[in-house]
Amino acid sequence: MENRWRSERGTGLLPTVLGLGVLLGTVGLASNVAIGLWDRSSIESLAYDAAREVATSDPSADQSVVRSLALERACDQLGDRCAEVSMRFTHTTGDPMVQLHVSAPGIALLPRMIARHGPVVGGLERTIRIHREKP
Repeated sequence: MENRWRSERGTGLLPTVLGLGVLLGTVGLASNVAIGLWDRSSIESLAYDAAREVATSDPSADQSVVRSLALERACDQLGDRCAEVSMRFTHTTGDPMVQLHVSAPGIALLPRMIARHGPVVGGLERTIRIHREKP
């Protein structure tokens, strides 16, 4: 049997560095998308809980106090993100419905140094509507 030299083509430094760069880019993108979607779903869940809390509250209670307590609880659970997330109840006249408008900026995929207006994942702009429960 004859020993044949195998080609060492593609085993240099440049293809290795390029392959590593593609791998790191893919892992970075996947982790940013996962974190952005997790962030969006947690904010949306907290907003839904706040709207449901107001919708199921006692109708004889002061609704402005119930709303502010619901927003305060949601803000406490958001932690540091509370300053970036906007939640406000909108008034509906004559309609047995609670409306909560939620706005969150999402998470940027690239560092701010590289791209100030780059792609964003998990941005949220939504109005949650829940019918009021009858006593």
